[in-house]
Amino acid sequence: MPFSIFSRKKPTRRFNDFYSDWSKTLTDNCLPLLRQSLSSAASASVLSSNVDLVLRHLVLYYETLDLAADPNTIPYLLFPSWRNSLETPFLFLGDIHPYLLTNLLRSFIDRENQDSDYEDEDTLRLIPDLVNQPLKIATAWKDPSDELVMRIDQIECTMRLMVPVLMDRVRKAQRGFVSRVSENWIASYQVGKKRKTAVTAASAGVEDAAKGEMEELVSIFVDANRLRKSVIMDIVGATSEHQAALYLEGLCQFLAGFKDQVLLQDFEVVALPN
Repeated sequence: MPFSIFSRKKPTRRFNDFYSDWSKTLTDNCLPLLRQSLSSAASASVLSSNVDLVLRHLVLYYETLDLAADPNTIPYLLFPSWRNSLETPFLFLGDIHPYLLTNLLRSFIDRENQDSDYEDEDTLRLIPDLVNQPLKIATAWKDPSDELVMRIDQIECTMRLMVPVLMDRVRKAQRGFVSRVSENWIASYQVGKKRKTAVTAASAGVEDAAKGEMEELVSIFVDANRLRKSVIMDIVGATSEHQAALYLEGLCQFLAGFKDQVLLQDFEVVALPN
């Protein structure tokens, strides 16, 4: 379909359906798979297989959005109306902020290594919440290797470099759009054309400027998704299978939590102005 800034055909319904189906699979399939993997009865092969399945589900989500991104759909992808009010504060260029991905990982490591109650294996065996977990899972984040800590630092460093670059590209695209529209609009009226002709010329100028900006925003959106995908895949690649399963379980729980109706209602009540 040719690009049109004035198009009335909004793709929000199909995006909403896709996101709802994807979220339902995440909650109903991915989380149970990971919890099964983290049980004492799960074999190493089950653990590895389920980690791969969940990782693929997450990556497929971003790949699908990338394929759907074009100048006509990008305004809806960057500002998704199908996201609820609880999700919106966490969004960065249409989806969860990449910083959340590493903050979650840091929380596992910090919580495990700052809690003095978990200092030895005998104590771990007495903790009710961990009784049904193998010891290697219960202690997965205890004393992380120097190699893992270094790799996490590298991932975070990449994000600190890339996020400002993406934001700068957005600002430049917006400045370019405003500049081109202003110049074309003023020029259309300064050449002494009749009002109707001037309006038509000005509208055409807006259309051309908007098309250029939308194409750049598509590129930015795809690059932001590429960053999110790479962070998730790099974290899973840098961690052990048990750590990866725990991390993905935490990420899935976080994403599924956005659909918690009680939590959403409480948030909306708090967010209402007095």
